[in-house]
Amino acid sequence: MTAPIVNPLPYDKTSPDSILTYAKKLKWKTFSQILEEDKNLNEEQKNIIRKQFSMPKNKWRYWHFIEENFFYYNKNSNNEADFPEAWVELKVSPYEKNSRWLRAKERLVLTIINYMNDYKIPFENSHLLGKCALMLLIYYFYDKNKADDDYFINYIDLFEFPETDYEIIKSDYNKIIKKIAEWKAHELSEWDTIYLWACTKWADSSVMREQPNSSIPAKQRAFCLKNSYMTMILNEYLVKGIHTYKTKEDSIKQQLNWLKNEITYGKAITDSNILKEKWFEDYIISKLEKYYGYNANDLLKQFWVNSKSKSNYYILAKRMLWVNEDRIEEFDKANIEIKTIRLKSNWVPKEAMSFPTFKYMEIINQDYYDSDLYNLFYESKFLFMIFQYTDTKQSNLIFKKAMFWNVPWSDLEWDIKTAWNKTKDKIKWWEYDKLITIKDDMIIHVRPHWINSKDMFPTPNWWMATKKCFRFNQKYIKQQIEKGGN
Repeated sequence: MTAPIVNPLPYDKTSPDSILTYAKKLKWKTFSQILEEDKNLNEEQKNIIRKQFSMPKNKWRYWHFIEENFFYYNKNSNNEADFPEAWVELKVSPYEKNSRWLRAKERLVLTIINYMNDYKIPFENSHLLGKCALMLLIYYFYDKNKADDDYFINYIDLFEFPETDYEIIKSDYNKIIKKIAEWKAHELSEWDTIYLWACTKWADSSVMREQPNSSIPAKQRAFCLKNSYMTMILNEYLVKGIHTYKTKEDSIKQQLNWLKNEITYGKAITDSNILKEKWFEDYIISKLEKYYGYNANDLLKQFWVNSKSKSNYYILAKRMLWVNEDRIEEFDKANIEIKTIRLKSNWVPKEAMSFPTFKYMEIINQDYYDSDLYNLFYESKFLFMIFQYTDTKQSNLIFKKAMFWNVPWSDLEWDIKTAWNKTKDKIKWWEYDKLITIKDDMIIHVRPHWINSKDMFPTPNWWMATKKCFRFNQKYIKQQIEKGGN
């Protein structure tokens, strides 16, 4: 369908404030309510749209519906923003709820990468920035128990990148186009960057595109903002009403006490100019490497960290980066997890690296690519804080190095996938005590993860079994440290 002709439009298409004011009429409405209230459509036209909502593979249907049947303009695939006169781009996206906060259900796709042209264009002149310099974000609540057209729209606001985020995204863009300019578009990976990804995941991810100065085809990719970044934007800006784009109705002061037990965030980058000279990762490592060779206990004392605290080394890492708040803002936006590794004097990790527990009843109903484990490794970077005992009695622990690392794609697609599928099969066959062990000599294994005998989860045969988690083998972690990260 094409957009109904409405003249005059019910908003000023040249004014971001007017567009936002009009958009806020969507709040607390479902898509079906918006459709029923549209007086510019007859019943036959509405039935066509209802059929579109029932098509599960039509993932853009919400966005197109809002474009055509609320803002009354036709969808397009050009490089301009959706409201070009106001330089505003429209983005409609779902969110979920978990026990801690709201979570953006998807990464935010911005625009397709043009391998043959984009590498010639600086960030300031790019069609990417033209698309996302100022975005109208509309979030609806994804509820698997409701029909698609009964999803509620809850959060609506204009958003532009804070200064430090802008510099990180600019750095990410430069990393991506540098690889294209080096004829390596086929080697692009989501893990190359911090906030801005070169993502695939199209209906057919086998679609290939020509790249400059190379006969090697590359997967079609798009610039997108990663899920963890959009989760932070949703919670810290839209939900709290703390705008980066200052409107006449700015409500920052009203929202400072949004939650009594609010998580506080500190910045590892306090001056965005730093990022004009260094990559984000290089700057973080440069702040930590000045402590290489220091005794761990001395560092805990120097930074006033309780050595008996369960999270003492996480707190230490924060304070070494001069962050005293609960969390590091840039790390949560980029989904960077801090992992402490203690090496024995022979450079073998003292312990396997553990991850959150899995639930037996959930894992048997998941596909690997939708599983918690896959999403954890796919979406995360890790900052390894590496300490080493210098004696066999393990009495002197020294801070040796820090490094960024992510799970290599080949491991995620082969060994980890195989281990996950074997675990799922064992659980289906009620073999809870015969899950993968370290003796199976895979890169990952399963171990109990409990505090006491009551720490159990229900199983498919209505029994209760000890909580378990996946762990990386010590041998594998040693190999990754020796490779120096990726």
